[in-house]
Amino acid sequence: MIRRATMNDIARLCGFSKMTVSRALAGRPGVRPEARRIIAAAATKLRYEVSWVAQSLNNNRSGVVGVATPWDGLIGSNFLAEIFRGFSRAMDESALELALFNTESESFNHGSKLAKLYRQRKVDGLLVVAPHSDDAFLKTLRRLHVPLVVVGEGLPDASICWIACDDSKGITFVSQYLFSLGHRKIAFIGGPENLNSAARRRKAFVDFVRAKALRLPPAYFQTGDYTIKGGREAARRLLKLSDRPTAIVAANDITAFGAMESARQLGISIPDELSITGFDDLPEASERYPSLTTVHQPVREMGKKSAKLLLTALAENKLPKGHTKMPVSLVVRESTGPCRKVNRTMRPAREP
Repeated sequence: MIRRATMNDIARLCGFSKMTVSRALAGRPGVRPEARRIIAAAATKLRYEVSWVAQSLNNNRSGVVGVATPWDGLIGSNFLAEIFRGFSRAMDESALELALFNTESESFNHGSKLAKLYRQRKVDGLLVVAPHSDDAFLKTLRRLHVPLVVVGEGLPDASICWIACDDSKGITFVSQYLFSLGHRKIAFIGGPENLNSAARRRKAFVDFVRAKALRLPPAYFQTGDYTIKGGREAARRLLKLSDRPTAIVAANDITAFGAMESARQLGISIPDELSITGFDDLPEASERYPSLTTVHQPVREMGKKSAKLLLTALAENKLPKGHTKMPVSLVVRESTGPCRKVNRTMRPAREP
């Protein structure tokens, strides 16, 4: 089988960067005429087939796709890194470039400024990662008919295209697993209240508790912020209760890591005295000690599918449509174990 030539092959042959090759093949400015000639000759020699997406670009397009996300808490995270790997894989041969935007910035949340940004053709479309349900910019983008796909967050607005994982099923998986291990005193640490995914995960846990007729005190339901600090503080409150839980369901892995730190600080053994579960299956989940039982969501595949959806819409001059739930699965590791009888009469943990 003959492998199709890529832009990386052209870059290696002619000695230019992939970005320069991409600009030249897309006909965008910023490339010297001599460089264009050399790149064109290399593409011809390698029988390079220009991407159908690149062919659809016209002179009114910027050749840039924006990635919009709240920087606080996500920049530098494994979650965003995996999403970007998915984006890059889908766009590798599209001759399009990615530009990062902070959805918490003033310009992004000021209606007229955001409208001006788009009308100046700074981007051709947007991949919006994990927006909050009350983000005003979503209404502005919808009003402007900006091609966009929301990634990692299902939204109630049926007109906005999104791809997210099955949050409810994931929480049900870990809750049912803890129940099968004999745990009945199961606490929950949720996420930010203005995230739809956090609301769905909390509702799934509440539904599970009701289905199993578990009588849990209100203190067992803690609100977190998807950070290690939030997980530490919420877990500390739980573990200092006079009737403390034998298991904690954390709404994401980062929160679970914080909960594990609090347990260690209070001298509570995991999983002998306390079981903890997470949600995401970040690379760190398998590297920590003890390794974390969690819910695997295909984050990279989610990024890849969302980028492909947007590229197809741009090529057809349409707005992306549809809602997709990605499947999740339970990953059992060392942070969970059978509920021991001693746990049922535990005293509140004391400060070390």
